[in-house]
Amino acid sequence: MFDIVIADAVIISGNDHYRPFIGSIGISQERIEYAGTKRLTASDGRSFLNASGRIAMPGLVNGHCHGEMGFAKGAADNTTLWEQMHKFAENDWFYGELSEEDRFYTRQFTYAEAVLSGTTMLMENMYWSLNGELSQKAFHEIGLRGVLAEDVRYDFYQSDNFLSKEMLDAFIDSCKKYKLIPALGTLPEEEFTEKRLLEVRKIIEKRDAFFSSHLAETTWRHQSAVENMGGTPVQVLEKFGLLTDRYIGSHGVYLDDEDIAVYAKSGAKIVNTPICEMKIGDGLAPIPKLVRAGVPVALGTDGGMWNNSNDIFREMKCMSVIHNLQSGVRTFTPEAILDMATVNGAKLFNMEQEMGTIEEGKLADIILLDCTSPHMNPLRTGKNSNVSSAVVYCATGADVTDVIINGKEIVRDRELLTINIYKIQEKIQEIAERIFQ
Repeated sequence: MFDIVIADAVIISGNDHYRPFIGSIGISQERIEYAGTKRLTASDGRSFLNASGRIAMPGLVNGHCHGEMGFAKGAADNTTLWEQMHKFAENDWFYGELSEEDRFYTRQFTYAEAVLSGTTMLMENMYWSLNGELSQKAFHEIGLRGVLAEDVRYDFYQSDNFLSKEMLDAFIDSCKKYKLIPALGTLPEEEFTEKRLLEVRKIIEKRDAFFSSHLAETTWRHQSAVENMGGTPVQVLEKFGLLTDRYIGSHGVYLDDEDIAVYAKSGAKIVNTPICEMKIGDGLAPIPKLVRAGVPVALGTDGGMWNNSNDIFREMKCMSVIHNLQSGVRTFTPEAILDMATVNGAKLFNMEQEMGTIEEGKLADIILLDCTSPHMNPLRTGKNSNVSSAVVYCATGADVTDVIINGKEIVRDRELLTINIYKIQEKIQEIAERIFQ
């Protein structure tokens, strides 16, 4: 008997090139034990999900998010990142105004929003764990599969002060305790110096961890590298031994053809946040060229201040249509976009053999979408299927009804089962009103 049975779903997955079929999924412990056309019934599982009228697909991966900014939606509308760097420097990006309890609730709020809209794995980018394990606990209580990227500095305005060996080791141990993936956050281009980059390399080499930075995100950051270090951000990272298959570059907006060739050869990955980059005027990354060069490209949302949403479905549609406008209407198929949201997210952390598709033996990270609403119809599952198209162009996170992570039901019939979301929303309302009085 399976722990969970999903029956009569329209199943799509990258291992089958997203060819839809009506079938069932059987989950035992944290893994997919069966996925196929056989009709499973309630008697086959301890928990039964009747998925008639629903699409079953792999859970989505958000590869770049700043969870503690969930309270700040609308705070930076109609401003560029350059303007924000000055405007919010005065209060250190609210750092002094948020208590550790505030940060815990803001992260839980962000993670809850992400899970409810179909994200099953999320990378919390460039945060500090100086005051304990609250972010780890936020992930753990919700049940979200998490990656934490600890900034290797005490303060991004004081980039010569690096965390001690003991602090970094304690961070990695804490992540493992909560079954999270530890990562390290490194320098933006405006903070590049030879001394700092050598110190970062030393820190990275001592730990078997993934590491990330905001890569070539803006013209002024790119120019900082050129003026101060004599090369593009990619050239500088390569020179200092920081361009490896464990490096995850966020954004990657200003990369030229030479950068892309070097990047592809290194095995490094890219997380792109198209809505954020459009919203704050960063620019349009050369994603088609990166994909053609063989660079794994995944999706992220960035934080609430820069995007106002944690919905990867919106990122999928934006990624497709913005590049249609720039590079032609045949730039990306819906299936290529779905890969960016699922299996490519797994590739960020070398986990594509473990997750990202619905296959027997893989980790059970699965979401169900309601496809009975008018905006999801008509839905064709035959030879001329439009299911992938409907998911990319029609669906939003609001269509997600059920979320299973690591073989556990986290959302059922749109209800978050693990925490009291209404209590969290009340806390966030209080925090927002206090800070933005």
